[in-house]
Amino acid sequence: MFPTLSEEQIKAIDESYYKAFPGIKRYHEYCEQLARSSPYAVNMFGVKYYNVSGHNLKNMLVQGSAAYLLKEKIREIMEYLHSVGAKSKFQMNIHDENSFKHHKDDGMEIFYRIKEIMETWPDCQVPIIAEMEVTQTTWAEKHSL
Repeated sequence: MFPTLSEEQIKAIDESYYKAFPGIKRYHEYCEQLARSSPYAVNMFGVKYYNVSGHNLKNMLVQGSAAYLLKEKIREIMEYLHSVGAKSKFQMNIHDENSFKHHKDDGMEIFYRIKEIMETWPDCQVPIIAEMEVTQTTWAEKHSL
């Protein structure tokens, strides 16, 4: 990963990182212990991951939970768009981005409501920030809203 660094330098980076973010260290230790002691682990949405190493589990629990959260938010957004009779449409989801086609008959306020939907998760202990960008041409020319 760091071919030009010595083992001591890599160890120092790890120690500094875990010192700055002790909760991550506890989470990593939890995943390692869980992988050793249980045949499966469960993400925040109840999905089970079987026979996974602690190293892989660290990412799977976070990324898997995030994927299910995003699916839930897409469903909420679709319900909202339908409930207000919006002509703007959800186009697609790409990794952690949702793409919409804005219809000229809809005001931009629907996108501020979509942002609010994306950022609302009552059980979450950290803030979720949804950024909005807009373009009339290509992704390369998008800008913050």
